[in-house]
Amino acid sequence: MKLKEWAYLGNYEFYTNKLQLLATNELSPEKWSYAGKNDFGILKNYLSFTFEKLWKEREAACEEDKQKYVYIDENVSCFNTGLYDKTWQPIYFYCIKNPIAGFQEWRFTAFYNSYTIKFADISNSAALDLQRASYFDDPSALIYDIKLDIIPQWDHILYDEENFLRIPEQLRANGKEFCQNLISGAIESVKKRIEANYKTVVPQLYNDKIQLLAPLYLTNPENPDLALVLSLNDEKTVYYGHTCLTTEMAYNNARLIARPDSYWLQP
Repeated sequence: MKLKEWAYLGNYEFYTNKLQLLATNELSPEKWSYAGKNDFGILKNYLSFTFEKLWKEREAACEEDKQKYVYIDENVSCFNTGLYDKTWQPIYFYCIKNPIAGFQEWRFTAFYNSYTIKFADISNSAALDLQRASYFDDPSALIYDIKLDIIPQWDHILYDEENFLRIPEQLRANGKEFCQNLISGAIESVKKRIEANYKTVVPQLYNDKIQLLAPLYLTNPENPDLALVLSLNDEKTVYYGHTCLTTEMAYNNARLIARPDSYWLQP
């Protein structure tokens, strides 16, 4: 279930204004828009992704637990965004029944925290029971095993045109073999960075599985050009480097789970 299919979010101006008020007045300072924009695209993606995960958990839960993921009664619905305000109170996404027939069943009206939710038509106990989206059961999945090798998927990184274009233009001009050699060296270098600081890798979620993002420094030793996406194989004997993302793409993906706590992946 998609958020925009489940609830009417209002027109662009209404929803963007609500997000701006949330980001400016309630949340700790954080970049929520892509470079050169002020549309809160990162925050929109985060909320949509969070709802989809909670809806899946609701669908899989037994009947008595469904309300813990997305609360629904005859008049209102609500879910825990996983965000906290400046005083560390959880933020809730609150909807009322859509009065207009033939459209989404619910209509988004406001964000509340655990105090202001008392002004809404949902009990405090029901709101406090709402769970944050859970993305992993095993915390070890977030840590890179430095004993394991990385096998890059070169055909995808270099020979898929969309992916190849993510490599800086001045490097692409030298050809694919040159880029492969440069990226290979950057992978060996980043393994040393990870060994020195385990926080170098940042988790992201893909197809309900945790992947790790590792920085690749190709043109500047201070600022990474790309992020290599790493997945541990089923036997847990090697990491596959599936593709390379721009750092903007990497930040957006990582922020769907949590605010990245890494020196290199900053907005």
